[in-house]
Amino acid sequence: MIGGFAGVLFDGLAYGSLLFVIGIGLSVTLGLMNFVNLAHGAFAMLGGYTCALLMSRMGAPFLATLPIAFAAATLAGAVLERTLYRRLYRASPLDQVMFSIGLVFMAVAATTYFFGSSQQPVRLPDFLRGQVRLLG
Repeated sequence: MIGGFAGVLFDGLAYGSLLFVIGIGLSVTLGLMNFVNLAHGAFAMLGGYTCALLMSRMGAPFLATLPIAFAAATLAGAVLERTLYRRLYRASPLDQVMFSIGLVFMAVAATTYFFGSSQQPVRLPDFLRGQVRLLG
């Protein structure tokens, strides 16, 4: 009984933490930059697919792909900021939302075109697999 409750509690905390990180990302882009950017998930998707591509097609180890995935997402963000986002800083919030949602749709369509609609397998290292028992 306690073990099942601890599992549900841990899952809830993990999911809540994920929502917190997403909320912080939106808060920073909207609050500090005064820009409504709903496409920051597309940059995370780019990093994830970079990691999956390097692991599945080039045989790179998981931990070695993480810095490359972070760099790919950072580079894409920097290029888009210099070329596209900068033009929208003084635009209305509706224009900013429409642009960022359009960017999300384009990113999803491009990813589906190049990788297909099925999940991409990622083999995690042994220390990240398995279960950890808490309270039982």
